[in-house]
Formats: sequence, C-alpha cells, structure tokens
Amino acid sequence: MRRTRLNVVPPVSKEVALGQVIDGDKVMSLPAHVPHKSTAVEDVQVVRESRTSRVRRLQEEARALAREQISEFEVLIDATAKMALEIADGGEVYSIGAREICRRLADELPRTLQTLQVISKKN
Repeated sequence: MRRTRLNVVPPVSKEVALGQVIDGDKVMSLPAHVPHKSTAVEDVQVVRESRTSRVRRLQEEARALAREQISEFEVLIDATAKMALEIADGGEVYSIGAREICRRLADELPRTLQTLQVISKKN
C-alpha cells in the first residue's frame, strides 16, 4: 500500500497585511482599535481613609469585640455557677470532694460575676 503525504496546513500564497488574520483560506481583518473596557476597580472611586481615622476605627472594633467576649464569658460563669450548685446539692451520687469544690464555686462565682459586670460597665 502506498502512503500519500497530506499537508495539514494548505500553502498560502496571499500576502497578508498588518492587522489581518488567516483563517483557513480566508483572510480576515482585525478591528483597527479595540476600545479599552474599564474595570470595576476603575469605576469605583476609592476613598482613602486617613491613618488616624483607621486606627480609631480599628480600636473601636477591638473594644466592641472585647465587650462581646466579656459578655459571653459572663454567661458562661453564670451557667457554671448554676451547674456547680446542682452538683453540690446532688447528694451521694457525686463524690464528697466534687460536691465540696462545687459548693465553693457556687458561692464564689456569683460574686465574681458581679465584680466582672461592674468592671465591664466602667469601660
């Protein structure tokens, strides 16, 4: 069997000018000028925040997060005090050492919570 040689790309004898593209047998012209599309960043006016105002804003954000964390901690202390009281009053099911520790915590944690609430109201 005899093999024939196939040219994958047909020879082009046409002269191609600048700004033209060859697509198979056809010569196509490209647009002379492609308009620049603006990006979203260019469309939005960026308002620069001064360093001083940025520092103030970040400090206020940090203070708000600190207040939120203290508030969550107060809820946890209250829940711990209630659970400690339940264990202290739980009777013989719990060991004597566990009941005694929980009795002390049940007495101490409400005062600690009140102190923390007074301190956090000052700030």
